Amino acid sequence: MAKLFSIKDKYSQKIYSKEKLVEFRRQNINIEKDEICLIYTSDPVKKITGYFIVKEKIRTSLSKLWELTKNIAGITYNEFKDYFKDCREGTAIVFKKVKEFTKKISLRELQKKIDGFRPPQSFYNLNEFLIKVMLLEFDKFKYSVNFTE
Repeated sequence: MAKLFSIKDKYSQKIYSKEKLVEFRRQNINIEKDEICLIYTSDPVKKITGYFIVKEKIRTSLSKLWELTKNIAGITYNEFKDYFKDCREGTAIVFKKVKEFTKKISLRELQKKIDGFRPPQSFYNLNEFLIKVMLLEFDKFKYSVNFTE
């Protein structure tokens, strides 16, 4: 199953520049190795800008999580601590591959084609979303995504 993650602009930029090779989440996410995850870059961009493929998920204590990911985190230790404030454990989704789309899909385009679409607060499972996109033959999506590379 694919997912759609909402990621702040400054972090999606770091992901595409390969400075940040992991996505942190407070909750324990059911995600599999080789799962495809679209990136919705939030305000001010408001577009699906690319995707990543999951290498592995790590769920552990915060001290161990930082030790395992600090070289690929793309954030400072203080940012890490602030994000996980009041948490005992955290999740890291490590990227196997990252691809930025040449043609992004705007929120406005999504809402025109998919009735009731709203960007996720954190993430969505995408089975129903992807089916709708394929059935509607979303032109930009069709020719800008190649998951078999």
